[in-house]
Amino acid sequence: MKDRSIVSSLVSGAVALLILGGHAKQQKAEAVNVNAGSAGNEATKAVTGQESHQTYQLGAGAHVDVSYISGPVSVEATDGSSAEVHIYRTAQNSDDLAYRKVFVEQTSLGLTIRQKTGGNEPSRVNLLNRVVLKLPRQVSVSGKNISGDFNISGIGGAVDLNAISGSVKAMQLNGALTVSGASGEVRLAVERINDAGLRVSNVSGAVYLRLTSDLNAELSINNTTGGVSNKIEGLTLQGVGPSNYSARLGSGGPRIVVSNVTGAVVLQRI
Repeated sequence: MKDRSIVSSLVSGAVALLILGGHAKQQKAEAVNVNAGSAGNEATKAVTGQESHQTYQLGAGAHVDVSYISGPVSVEATDGSSAEVHIYRTAQNSDDLAYRKVFVEQTSLGLTIRQKTGGNEPSRVNLLNRVVLKLPRQVSVSGKNISGDFNISGIGGAVDLNAISGSVKAMQLNGALTVSGASGEVRLAVERINDAGLRVSNVSGAVYLRLTSDLNAELSINNTTGGVSNKIEGLTLQGVGPSNYSARLGSGGPRIVVSNVTGAVVLQRI
């Protein structure tokens, strides 16, 4: 009888171990399946990249032109005369890095930073070029055909941005600013403005204008389908038709013109 009890206990233990083992294998298989599912996700695939870091000397009044970049661009002002150009290139397929390279050329006027596309580029190429610039304050900057966001701050010269397939953020600028064509929202912090003024047009998104209380300018808003949200206490907007507005800031002065906006125009204080 005792032997039967021992045998029964051994059999029960073996069955329990088999059940636990099977459960453990199932958990492991589920973990593998989860990981395999994540590995198949485009966002989690391993990427390969290249970096380049270059420094140039620029005098006051130099011009920096950035164009045809497949990715975001950021510009930050620094003291001194050194210009830093940082280029970060990433792709899921290392072979794609052979295409859409970004070239930097120093000219008598300043710097030209441009992505070049070869005529034999395969249609499957998928890569991101990110350009980070640290520039002397007293330069002017132009950006054209950028497939990503464009952020810029602290520049004292004129800034001209055209055909930005992303959002635009500009702050602490002292020169003229023109934004013509942006497929995302535009956020501007305007502390001072020169005689050339500020112009924003053809924006497929909202425009946020943050203005200092001591700014002197003439504000004009034309053809906005999203209306105007005026959050500045004491500022009176004069309506001219269903989608046109004007206002005097302080004692008046250079013109701030916002036109052809498919989102709202929001006025705020800094």
